[in-house]
Amino acid sequence: MKIKHRNKQHSEKKKEFLQKLVNKRNPSKKREKRKFPLWLISALLYGFSWCGYTDINLSFLAWFAFVPLFFDLENKNTFWSFYGRASLFSVTAYLIIGWGSLVIAKDQWLMLFAGLDELFMPTVSFAFLYLFKKKYGFENSLKIFPFIISLWEWIYQKFEFTFSYPMLSHSQTQNIIFIQFIDLFGEWSIAFWVMLFNVLLFFVYKRKILLGKNWKWVTVGILRIFSLMLIPPLIYYEVRHYEINRDIKDKINITLINTDFSVFDNTPAKSIKKIERLTFVTDSVDYELNQKKLRSDLYVWHEGAIDYGNSSIILNFIDSAVNDWNTPLLAGMQVIPDTTNKNDLRAVNRNALFIPNGIGNPASDGSCAKGQYYDKVRLTPGHEVVPYHKFFAMIPFFPVPSNDVKFFKPGSEIKLIELTTNDGRKIKVGTPTCLEQNYPNIWASMSKEGAQCFVQLSFETWWQIEYFLNQIDNFTRLRCIENRRAAARCSNGGLTGYIDPFGNIYAKAEKENSAITASVLLYNKVSFFSKNQNLWPLLCFLVILLITFYLELIRLNNLKIKLYQ
Repeated sequence: MKIKHRNKQHSEKKKEFLQKLVNKRNPSKKREKRKFPLWLISALLYGFSWCGYTDINLSFLAWFAFVPLFFDLENKNTFWSFYGRASLFSVTAYLIIGWGSLVIAKDQWLMLFAGLDELFMPTVSFAFLYLFKKKYGFENSLKIFPFIISLWEWIYQKFEFTFSYPMLSHSQTQNIIFIQFIDLFGEWSIAFWVMLFNVLLFFVYKRKILLGKNWKWVTVGILRIFSLMLIPPLIYYEVRHYEINRDIKDKINITLINTDFSVFDNTPAKSIKKIERLTFVTDSVDYELNQKKLRSDLYVWHEGAIDYGNSSIILNFIDSAVNDWNTPLLAGMQVIPDTTNKNDLRAVNRNALFIPNGIGNPASDGSCAKGQYYDKVRLTPGHEVVPYHKFFAMIPFFPVPSNDVKFFKPGSEIKLIELTTNDGRKIKVGTPTCLEQNYPNIWASMSKEGAQCFVQLSFETWWQIEYFLNQIDNFTRLRCIENRRAAARCSNGGLTGYIDPFGNIYAKAEKENSAITASVLLYNKVSFFSKNQNLWPLLCFLVILLITFYLELIRLNNLKIKLYQ
C-alpha cells in the first residue's frame, strides 16, 4: 500500500512539473491569465475625470481613480518597477488630459518643449512615496501621501518652466460646490482632499480583502467615507454663501469686448485690423447703451490688443475714441518701457488704463509716467521668456542674449488700478494677465493689496480644442473662490464672461466680435488664504515631519526588540 501511495504522489508531482513546463513553452496560454493593467485603469479614470465638456461632469472619477494604481504599486519592491508604473500612469493620464496643449501655433517649439515636462510632474510625488514605502511600509506611506502631493504641487508652481496646468488640484474645477474651502488653504488643499478620498477608499477595500469582510461591510464603509468627505464641504459652502452675500452691497458695470483674432495671422495689417475691429465693436455697444440711457464704468479689450504701444499715432487714436465714449478703457498692450536704453528694447506685456480727456493716459514713449498700468510679472515659458535665462546666460556663447527682443521683460511688482466710476466712487481693481490665472500667489497678493474685484485679460486662440479652453477658463474660477472676489474675464478666443466670488459663471459672451455688459460684485474683506498664502504648504511640511518622526521611532523600537530577542 505504501508503494502505491508513493507512486501516486510521484505521478502527481510529475504531472505538476509537466504542466509548468507546458505553460512556459506556451506563452499564449500564459497570456490568457494576465489581467488588465491596474495602472492603465487608473490612468483612464483619472484622465477622463478632467474632460470639461459643457454637459458632462466626470470630475467625481478622480475621487477613486488612484485606488487600482495603489493595488498595482503595493507589491512593487524595486524603484523602477514602482516608479515605472507610476510614470506610465501619469504620462497616459496627462496625454488624455492635456492633448489639446500640443495643438499650438507653428514655430513655437520652445513653448511645446516647456510644456512636455508637465507630463512628468506628478511622478515626483510617487518617487517620494516609494522612499517612504521602502522604509515604513506601503500603508504607512499612503497616510503621508496626501500631504506629499499637496506640498509638491505648491513647490512645482515656484519653478519658472511650468505652466502649472495638469495638477491634481485642477481636476475638480467642475465640482466647485465641494471645493469652497480653498478660501482657507488655497487650491493645493484640493489635491490633499482628492488624494485623501482615494487613500480612505483603498483602506476600506484592503480591509475587506485581509479580514474577509462581505460586500455589505464594504458598502457601509464607502458610504461613511463619502459622507465624511462631501457633507462638511457642502455645509461650509452654505455658510460662506450666506455670509458673503450678506456682506456684499456694492457693484460696478463692466463691458467686455469679445474677439477671436487668430494667432496665426502674420499679415502686415493685422495690428491695424485689430484696433479697427475693437473700436467698431466698442462704438456699437456705446451707442446701444446711450440709446437705453445706460452707462458702463469700464470697457475692456483683451491681452495684447495693442501691438505697438509706443506708437503715438495709435495712442492718439485710442485717446480720441475714449473721449467720444466718455468711458475708461482697459486694454492689453505691448510697449517698450524705456526706449532711451538702446541696449534693451524688450517690450512688456501691459494692461493700461485710458481715461476720458487724456489725463493720465499712457505716454507714447512707453513711460506711462502719468498713467495707470500693470505689467505681467509671470511670463509664459518658451513664448514670452526663456526659463532660468539668468543662469543660462552665464554659459559662453549661449544663443539667446538677455535682451533678445523676441522675448518680453517681466513686470517688477504687483500693481492695482484705481478706477473712478460714473458716480465718482474709487474702486481698486486687480488686472492679472493670461497665464497668471494659474498662480494663486499673484491674485492673493492683489487681493491683499486691496483689490475689490478682478479684470483678467487673456489671449487664447493658441488653443483650438473647446474642452481644453474650458479647462483653462476654469482656473479663473478657482482664483475667485480663493480670494472671494468676482472677476470679469476678457479673452481673445477663450471665455469672455463674468464669475462670482463662488466660482459660478453667471454671464458670458456667446459669439465672437461682440460685447457683453454685466455688473461685477465688489467685496472688501480679505480671505484667510489671501492673508496666509503659504500656511497650508507649511502645515503639510510639518505634518510630514511629525509622521516621519513617529514612524521612525516605531521602526527603531522594533529593531531594539529584535536585537533583544
